[in-house]
Amino acid sequence: MAKRVWEAGVFVLFAVVGTLSHGRAVTFAGVLETALPLWLAWALLARWRDPYEGPLAHLFLVWGLALPLGVLLRSWIVGSEVSLATLPFLLIAMAFTLPLMALGRKLA
Repeated sequence: MAKRVWEAGVFVLFAVVGTLSHGRAVTFAGVLETALPLWLAWALLARWRDPYEGPLAHLFLVWGLALPLGVLLRSWIVGSEVSLATLPFLLIAMAFTLPLMALGRKLA
């Protein structure tokens, strides 16, 4: 349970930092719109391979699959087209979350 709370916190932090970096106001709905699809994809795949137990490869596998899936899910929810313009968002999301998820593995 603590793992899922940590993960949700990472995605909420990502959503808040991203919102602020774009000069927009942080709203509950806006944070949910970004964080929830990423966390749902992560939580689903983390049930398949626990990123905090077993080999470190489990963390990379879940991370490498969940973030693109979460970005696709987010695009579907907000009604935006998935294109090459989505790639920077995905890469930033991946770069932001990996160190924090690795820290979560250390703390678990």
